[in-house]
Amino acid sequence: MTLRLSLLLLISVVLPTHAAQIFRAGAAVVDVTPTKLPVRTAGSIRETWKSEITDRLNVRCLVMDDGREKVAIATVDTCLMGRQMLDQAKAIATKTTGIPAANMMISATHAHSAPAVHPAHGTEPHPDYRLFLTGKIADAIKAAHENLRPAQVGWGVGKCEEYVFCRRWLMKPGTAFSIPFTDAKTNLAQMNPGNANKNKIRATGPADPSVTVLMVRDRNGRPISVLGNYSTHYAGAPGISADYFGVYADEMAKQLGAPKDFVGLLNNGASGDANCNDVRSEKRKKYDRFIVAKAVVDASMDAIKNMKFHDWVPVRAAEIELGLKVRKPSAAEVAEAKTYLAKNVGDRPIKSWPENYARETVLLAAWGDIHKFKLQAFRVGDFGVAAAPCELYGITGLKIKADSPFTPTMVVGLANGYSGYLPPPDQFQYGGYTTWRARTSMLEHNAEPVIREKLGQLLTQLSVSK
Repeated sequence: MTLRLSLLLLISVVLPTHAAQIFRAGAAVVDVTPTKLPVRTAGSIRETWKSEITDRLNVRCLVMDDGREKVAIATVDTCLMGRQMLDQAKAIATKTTGIPAANMMISATHAHSAPAVHPAHGTEPHPDYRLFLTGKIADAIKAAHENLRPAQVGWGVGKCEEYVFCRRWLMKPGTAFSIPFTDAKTNLAQMNPGNANKNKIRATGPADPSVTVLMVRDRNGRPISVLGNYSTHYAGAPGISADYFGVYADEMAKQLGAPKDFVGLLNNGASGDANCNDVRSEKRKKYDRFIVAKAVVDASMDAIKNMKFHDWVPVRAAEIELGLKVRKPSAAEVAEAKTYLAKNVGDRPIKSWPENYARETVLLAAWGDIHKFKLQAFRVGDFGVAAAPCELYGITGLKIKADSPFTPTMVVGLANGYSGYLPPPDQFQYGGYTTWRARTSMLEHNAEPVIREKLGQLLTQLSVSK
């Protein structure tokens, strides 16, 4: 054996198996602003129409590749998306990229100022816009995949406490907002009780102020994409708008001095019981989509300052389908709701909370007994991602992070479909909006710990993967 051959054999044994592998990343943005106006926007009890475009809506996607496995992470400027729609988008994207559907995560930012593509409360979706959006999601994944290039990746956590507060409060007995046609035995909790409300006692849980950040850049240090995560609801906008999620993307590019092809993404965390308003103060603090975005950008930049970048890390994904029971109304409750609707509503759109929940009672009765959905986890080196199709409470996100084998872990809500609010079991005793039985809150009372456990198992599975 020659000396040269001996050295080559020695090198092949000593070097790690990933020495010849290259981490790659690619990102893309696809405009999905509606062209037909006015449109129904999601996020309200009543049907709401908007006819002016405040800012553009987009699908933003990041694809990462470790040489063995690829993952795609997409955020969509919309309120809610159903599983069937997203499964279709993934199937199209798989054909063009080869990325398995199980390795794609598509989540809604939960902007309440975008066209409705999923039915909720008094708002029905726009089928034509939903079809348009489905194709554009697939286009964004394809474009990001085509933009793959050698890259480095880093991650970190900042903190933004100024605009994330529990919006669900325990109230003095008899003062909480209550309506008929829900499954609440009593209502002691109220959402958004108001800053000057003297009947509020305390928040029902914590909020998560973390801003979890993953960043990819090319080998010359030029930013390719930043993926952020924050756990608060929308800030609001007068017309069609991507809300603070869109402003975040633009401001991150400015702060980083990024090239034109840079893509910023901000997905929604565990915000089911959180919003921007601190009702502990008797006077409402001023905020809008620009103010909230700037604060989250500042927290993201703090995380980036201390970021360590890696030339290669393993990229892995895991997914399971889970089926849980639906909280369905009794025959007597359905009959009562139908009588009420026939007498008070007829064929017109609903106008009040009681009308809405009477309608929800009838609609939910037609559902199957089991609701099936997907749970998903990603690993990018020592960075973990846990994703569920629910509006998670802050405490749920914090527990998932605490139990995760990855530090940090990003918890993403409204991902890969929509399965409603996910109250922890102890919250049902207090009643209140996010627990009231409807298509927006229909899973069995013990769903939250089951989902947390399954996500924990997926993350553990990824932590030991080669």
